[in-house]
Amino acid sequence: MDWSVGGARRILDEALRRLPVLGAGHEILSYQPPGAPVAPGTTPVRVAAPHPVWWERVALPRALRADSPDVLFAPKTLLPPGLPPGVKTLSLVLDLLYFPIGGRYLHEYRWRDIAYNRLFYRDSCRRATALACISEHTRRDLRTVCPDLPPGKIHVVPLGVDVPAAETVSAARVAEVRARHGLVRPYVFYAGSLSPRKNMARGVCAFANLAPEFPHDLVVTAGKSWRDGEVEAEVDRCGVRDRFRRLGAVPAEDLPALYAGADVFFFPSLYEGFGLPVLEAMACGCPVVAANASAIPEAAGGAAELADPLDEAALAAALRRVLADPGWAAELRAAGRARAAECSWDRTVQGWLDILEGLVPS
Repeated sequence: MDWSVGGARRILDEALRRLPVLGAGHEILSYQPPGAPVAPGTTPVRVAAPHPVWWERVALPRALRADSPDVLFAPKTLLPPGLPPGVKTLSLVLDLLYFPIGGRYLHEYRWRDIAYNRLFYRDSCRRATALACISEHTRRDLRTVCPDLPPGKIHVVPLGVDVPAAETVSAARVAEVRARHGLVRPYVFYAGSLSPRKNMARGVCAFANLAPEFPHDLVVTAGKSWRDGEVEAEVDRCGVRDRFRRLGAVPAEDLPALYAGADVFFFPSLYEGFGLPVLEAMACGCPVVAANASAIPEAAGGAAELADPLDEAALAAALRRVLADPGWAAELRAAGRARAAECSWDRTVQGWLDILEGLVPS
């Protein structure tokens, strides 16, 4: 898994930022390759290796045997082999994308990544002392892939979100960010990649269905994505090239204002282990239209307009309802803010820490 981008990177950053604070009194060793940033409050252990597989399968186990920690927190499900005797382990389970559950989207991944994960995934889950899934949906997927796991070792700790500082979503900040990105017209917003499982080719068609009725652009943040040409082709086929704005990778500090400036956040993804952008949009006061698929309804918590992601007309109708009805949009904004307030990153990381502390005798 590439931990340098996307939701996986965000999860790792939040864990490293909060574990030293919430787990005060514990020494936290952070095993990292040379040159990786040091998280405050952690003790970095630099582990060099010529290749990521060598790092995970050889160099990291050697370093762990030298230090013999009490407990290992593995934010990537795969556990290294040859762990020190007696070490307890907690592995996060983000999703089961590498397994063909319900016709999943394996064509999005390199065959060697699929083979590598399938080779070691089940064994890692069996060896883990405890597993923390990020949604109930992911827990069900895990039980499908590993039906022999004892139910008691599987926990569900949903992801969180932080309410942004007022100045990051103020009218002045929104206007500044919009001007810098050239966003003149009102817009429907999407944050994420354009890979096939994100379903944005169908999302573009849904947007095109209502484009004659509204002045909005469809604004996406996606940089270069796997098979993103399919989305670009759909933009041209549907005749909305002049209404499609692809910003590419944007600075993280711009995202709250981009969410807050949108009239609706659109998330038609076919499969998510959780659906973190839904919560992020809600925290910024943006009404959400999302797919009623996988873990997304869990993330939304009843505070979003949901639609069948395989039905372009249903997606268009959901967008139309929010854009055409200011009262309904206001209700969604209020419900979304309340939902986001229930889900803090402190609560998530504390949930992981509670499991970790429960693995080690006091």
